Amino acid sequence: MMLRNVKWLVVVFACMLASIPVDAQRKRVAVVLSGGGAKGVAHVGALRVLEEAGIPVDYIVGTSMGSIIGGLYAIGYSAAQLDSMIQAQDWEFLLSDKVYRYDLPFTEKENDGKYLLSVSFDLRDMKKGQRGFVSGHNVYNLFSDLTVGYHDSLDFSTLPIPFACVAADMVHREEVVFHGGNLVQAMRASMAIPGAFTPVRLGDKVLVDGGVLNNFPVDVALAMGAEVVIGVDVQADLMKAEQLGNVSTVLAQMINLMCMNKYQDNLARADLVIRPNVKGYSSASFGDRAIDTLLVRGEVAARKKWDELIALREYIGGSRETSPTGKQETREVLAVRNIYIRGVEGKEREAVERRLRVKANSEVTMTDIHRTIAELYGTKAYAAVNYRLLGKEAPYDLELSLMPQSSGAVNVGFRFDSEEMAAILLNTTYRRGALRGGQLSLTGSLSKNPWFRAEYSLENTFLRRFNLAYTFQYNDINFYQKGEKTNNITFRYHAADLSMSNLYFRNLRFSGGIRYEYFDYNSLLFIREGDIVKIKPRGVFSYYGLVHWETLDRRFYPTEGVLARVDYSLFTDNLLTYKDGTPFSALSWHAMTVLPLTSRLSLLPAFYGRVLIGNNLASPCMNCVGGTSFGKYVRQQLPFAGINHVEVFENSVVVARLHFRQRMGSKHYLSLVGNYALQDNDFGNLLNRRGIWGGALGYSRDSRIGPIDLIFSYSDWSKKPEYYFNFGFYF
Repeated sequence: MMLRNVKWLVVVFACMLASIPVDAQRKRVAVVLSGGGAKGVAHVGALRVLEEAGIPVDYIVGTSMGSIIGGLYAIGYSAAQLDSMIQAQDWEFLLSDKVYRYDLPFTEKENDGKYLLSVSFDLRDMKKGQRGFVSGHNVYNLFSDLTVGYHDSLDFSTLPIPFACVAADMVHREEVVFHGGNLVQAMRASMAIPGAFTPVRLGDKVLVDGGVLNNFPVDVALAMGAEVVIGVDVQADLMKAEQLGNVSTVLAQMINLMCMNKYQDNLARADLVIRPNVKGYSSASFGDRAIDTLLVRGEVAARKKWDELIALREYIGGSRETSPTGKQETREVLAVRNIYIRGVEGKEREAVERRLRVKANSEVTMTDIHRTIAELYGTKAYAAVNYRLLGKEAPYDLELSLMPQSSGAVNVGFRFDSEEMAAILLNTTYRRGALRGGQLSLTGSLSKNPWFRAEYSLENTFLRRFNLAYTFQYNDINFYQKGEKTNNITFRYHAADLSMSNLYFRNLRFSGGIRYEYFDYNSLLFIREGDIVKIKPRGVFSYYGLVHWETLDRRFYPTEGVLARVDYSLFTDNLLTYKDGTPFSALSWHAMTVLPLTSRLSLLPAFYGRVLIGNNLASPCMNCVGGTSFGKYVRQQLPFAGINHVEVFENSVVVARLHFRQRMGSKHYLSLVGNYALQDNDFGNLLNRRGIWGGALGYSRDSRIGPIDLIFSYSDWSKKPEYYFNFGFYF
């Protein structure tokens, strides 16, 4: 009887063992991914090999770039999906606070590509200066795109793979480990490199890159319950004394030293460490070639550990489907139930609501959400515009979070050219309110012809945009006739401008107003050597209207889009007549488009001109032609390849232009330009006059500090070769 009972107990115990999942008998495995900026791309290659080796992953922990890769892997993205996403990104755009030009309002389009440096300040609270070079706006919204379904505050242990990431609190000097909360915010905080990205504020904490305190968080993985830790470490080795020979190597060494905190202890506690070869690359190596290489190096380093991985898999025991099958892509069309706007109240909130492309209780596309965010952010009224789709599945609640921009900014531009030599552009802007309210802008140029402009604008529903501006410029201009200098004129120019324009069309601008211009000529005008003419100061009023359509994707070197502009002005000297007679007027236009012929070759045809209408004309309003850009010396100046200097033309001028532009590499361009002009005092007689032709051959480089242009040109008007060199943004 006793023997029978023992046998029965053995059978029951065996059945109990059989009912226990095999997974419960194996050791729990964590993958730890270090920080390292761009070098962290190698993590993806290593994860691909772990999947192939059948290594189970029960926890994933990361710092900085490791937190990004780890967080996405934790919600179900496979290594193959992460590889594709990384290679598809426009990293230069992503790691900036730029907005695609198409989404900029017209006021910002006009300022685009002028300033080399912009520094924000806040007169309301100067302590708000804890800003990084990049707010992380584009990065944050990419994370939101990739994590739809996980935007609610949640426990990271409930993710498909339990996850944790590390940040550092600059206020309390302590490590912050995220085990829950807002997943996107946690990843963004963990990668906030001090001085490069704006810190993330969470309560009384100011969070930056976790690598400062724990760049290889094996201890975090062990605290979560891991029994086996596999680490992927992309931290660079410390350089030797002879390698520290310049500023860049010293700074890199300082960063590495900061990341050494707890590093050796954590390295020793890992069961297996994969160290991709990152020599020759830095945390900022986000170029296409670097990304491809780092992905491969991560895979190569992991394959070198293949035998150890297989042995470790046997040691871990058990079996399980370990690799993510791949997260389903977010549907392009989503049902949205409610829309919540955070960060603004009252009339400011109403102004935001009027600009929204998405509506509550409707279906919206991800493109609609992206465009709404870009348009709000492009106004420069907000330092960040982020979104969340609350809920695990549709219908979602859309939450938009707006962070008010600093009230002021200082902007600096620089250029050098063969005409004016050096020029510096300085601007300071103070904004009261965000979308609604006033803005004061003070701009000055230090150059051969210095100028200053003060402008106040007010935005509201009724007036759209109301502008009041004053401009002063000192002019010292040489005028030419068929390439030969004929005279020089110096004068002080004053202008007051009152105008209104629309706000609600992104790429179409209507504006109209009244302008007073006063030309305070010096007493002497040199026409020929020894010849002197006296000119009296004069002033003119003008009523004007402007229609401007633009969809160019870039100000310099556009690859697509159209520009069309028509400007009409009616000139008087007393608001009614000119010299007691009929007022005269000016009609100008400019049309241009980009036609891609191949992936690298584009044709940019253009047609522009200016016609003066009337018999009694003011000399300051005469047509001027020459140079490479519109309005370089005087407002009405039209460019012409082959004429470098300012020449006075007759009352009617039309120009047709063909520009072939070949891109070489990613930043270099070769241009061939041909243009043909007709002029006559009688517009109806233009076709009876002999035309003027000119052409130019140029090389350009699209650099971070502005275009670099070297242009050689010739025309049958001046009949001599010309050259022009520019370095820096045009303004």
